[in-house]
Amino acid sequence: MAAVDEKWTSRQKVDAATMNRASYTPIQVLANPPSLRAAGVTNDNVSGQAPIVWKEASTAGGFTTQDRVNFKPPVSGLYWVTCTATMSTPATWDGLTNTGTLLVQVGTSSGSSSQTLLKGFTSTKVKGSYQAAHTSGLVILNSEQTIWTSIQGYGGTWTKAKTGNPDESLSALSAVLISPDATS
Repeated sequence: MAAVDEKWTSRQKVDAATMNRASYTPIQVLANPPSLRAAGVTNDNVSGQAPIVWKEASTAGGFTTQDRVNFKPPVSGLYWVTCTATMSTPATWDGLTNTGTLLVQVGTSSGSSSQTLLKGFTSTKVKGSYQAAHTSGLVILNSEQTIWTSIQGYGGTWTKAKTGNPDESLSALSAVLISPDATS
């Protein structure tokens, strides 16, 4: 969607097509904005940094993905992005002296260039617990970039949560357009 740059002078008569371009068209985009939701971390074990491959992904408004790792937005603008990854602490911990950190990152790539934009972590020494690393924020994307996520475990091998809850309910990525054509 191109930026709306309609201008008219005081008391100038404006036709319906001009009014639609200035008011209705932008509202139409925001009434059903481009969005994505990916859920379920497929990474079983994490001891270093690895890209997150999501178990399932649903997109609307033109978001695309070939591999459930990289997601391409349909239009440039300001997006609200959130990411949560839930893992179980390393089994080798004794619960007293060990400590570790689970880190989740959201970034963008364009060509051979890559940049981390959001980071979130959780740190604990509790043995056998599920820990969720979460991050969220406003991100300006252009339609030539892709969004990616990665997870990193420190202090041992973190494992995918194996509870009665499906992993789709414990880990997710989402992005939604909130301001078309916004630039930094």
